[in-house]
Amino acid sequence: MRRRNLVSFILIVGLLTVAGFLSVVPGGEAVTELTELTYSPEERHRICEEIWEKIGLWYSYFDDKGIDWESVRQCYLHQVAGVESDYEFFVSMSALVRELDDGHSYMCDYPRQVSSARGRPRIHIAETEGKPIVAKVAFGSDAEAQGIVPGLTILSVDGEPSKERINRLVPRVHSSTPWHRRSVAVAAVLEGDLDEQVKVELESRDGKVFSLRLLREPFVAEPMAITAAVLDGDIGLLTLPSFSASRLGLKSGDDLVKAFDAALEQLREMKALIIDMRGNGGGDDRVAQRCAGRFFTSSVAFPGFQMRMVTLGKPWFAPRIGRAVSPRGEWQYSGPVVLLIDEFVISSAEHFVAGMHDSGRATTIGHTTAGSSGNPIRLEVSGFKFQVSRWREYRADGSLIEGQGVPADISVSPTVDDIAGCIDRALICAVDYLKSYLSRSSMRGNIPDMESAA
Repeated sequence: MRRRNLVSFILIVGLLTVAGFLSVVPGGEAVTELTELTYSPEERHRICEEIWEKIGLWYSYFDDKGIDWESVRQCYLHQVAGVESDYEFFVSMSALVRELDDGHSYMCDYPRQVSSARGRPRIHIAETEGKPIVAKVAFGSDAEAQGIVPGLTILSVDGEPSKERINRLVPRVHSSTPWHRRSVAVAAVLEGDLDEQVKVELESRDGKVFSLRLLREPFVAEPMAITAAVLDGDIGLLTLPSFSASRLGLKSGDDLVKAFDAALEQLREMKALIIDMRGNGGGDDRVAQRCAGRFFTSSVAFPGFQMRMVTLGKPWFAPRIGRAVSPRGEWQYSGPVVLLIDEFVISSAEHFVAGMHDSGRATTIGHTTAGSSGNPIRLEVSGFKFQVSRWREYRADGSLIEGQGVPADISVSPTVDDIAGCIDRALICAVDYLKSYLSRSSMRGNIPDMESAA
């Protein structure tokens, strides 16, 4: 554990592998083997009908989202009747699933390979002040070697204005909310065929415009770990990037919980705690709840759920099931807690954030979460493998996480100057908030309620 200086603290940007949220090849290119049409009209009709029917049985949010599933059926039966290649047919079936507007519902695989290997320059792009900005550059990457630095604006990609390209990508992203969908599209704006170069026109902060050809490299998962650090004012920073053991290079959920406990132990004496959840793509709700148990001295309600069931070909909902978190460990952290969140916090991570926030145990700072919680079921029709959400997860007030997310109590958006200067505005806000909170508590001689302090 080491003490960090906020002035030089590097901006943390969630390097979620957003390629997984793109259901269709961004450029729409078809590989040679799929340019012919090998499926008969009858086969296309049957496959489309069966995919539509299976989704209709298992998907859980039709009523909540006002989806007219019968109209979707008619639209896509008409569409597949007129396709001219297998590729167009595959794209149509992917779009059918994407009609659900659900981050957990998408086409996972096709009967044959749809596209060549994909890649992108190893830089992270975020939309800031209405512009796609280079937010982070991977160490040792081709982009770094060519002098790409945070704060540059992406003007065009292969001659196409960046905003037009992003707008073209947005409908291809499977997502539950507009803000998450757009952020994924922005992050994928340079994506294309692996090992090819992409021509990028950029603008520096002083107005200089220049062009470079950047190599599209393989998707590489950024190394992740649960870490602890001490900030000024005896405030602890616990970085919690995932609730997936494999994503953290660990063997099991037990190992993840042990890593969390070890980090928390280092911060035991801190007066206040910041948990950086940004970019946390979820994992296992049970692991999330075990981590949450370190912050409660008595049992507390966490988001419950209701499962979609199918019996003899008829769908129905099981009764709603409540969930609770119980105290865990030899001691529980009792100081004030702030959760740093962004639009890439999703799934089990949203379960953790909602439970901590709705119980009054934590204040949220940053950006509304992704709003996607569905516990998907895997399905298959004639080699088309897809998944759809099969539960409805409820917050303490009865509202759904799906399509809404968990808002930030204090909304913070970085500026271009913040990114260029490696200034983590949300973290600074969290530290300032907690210092003020602790100061007021000291003057009053007690610990005020976190929600009233927000």
